[in-house]
Amino acid sequence: MKILVMSDSHNRRDLVEKCIRQNPAADVVIHLGDVVTDIETMPSQFPEKTFFYVHGNCDWRTEVPATQCITLAGVNVFLTHGHRQGVKYGLTTLMAIARQNEAGICLYGHTHEPYNKYHDGLYVMNPGSLSEPRNASYPSFGLIDIVPQGIVTNIVRFDRFH
Repeated sequence: MKILVMSDSHNRRDLVEKCIRQNPAADVVIHLGDVVTDIETMPSQFPEKTFFYVHGNCDWRTEVPATQCITLAGVNVFLTHGHRQGVKYGLTTLMAIARQNEAGICLYGHTHEPYNKYHDGLYVMNPGSLSEPRNASYPSFGLIDIVPQGIVTNIVRFDRFH
């Protein structure tokens, strides 16, 4: 199973759509908030894909949940934007909550900086931002492959101009 992960598109629905089109092999698309209205229309444009999303600190007046724990290809995946878990100050709280949910993969956004590490049985990824990268990072998204042999996570530089 191939999973496309994005976050912090901030009213750039065009970039969200372009990223999905550039990754046709993705079975699942996950958006980690800020701004979820960028993704909410995409299921009708891409009915062959499954979509999940959570709200971020810039998503006001929404019924979209702040966190979700989903199961993909037998792996529990914890989704959050990260602002409520204080990810700008460290990942301890975030990882503890993911472990409480028996997650094998933990996905968050909010910092606009890509992060991709394996922590003692837990894959932790921030895909960065499609539209507003910070701290000398670049526009980016994440790709996750879950195969019988295991899990592979990657941060991919997003070329907004091709």
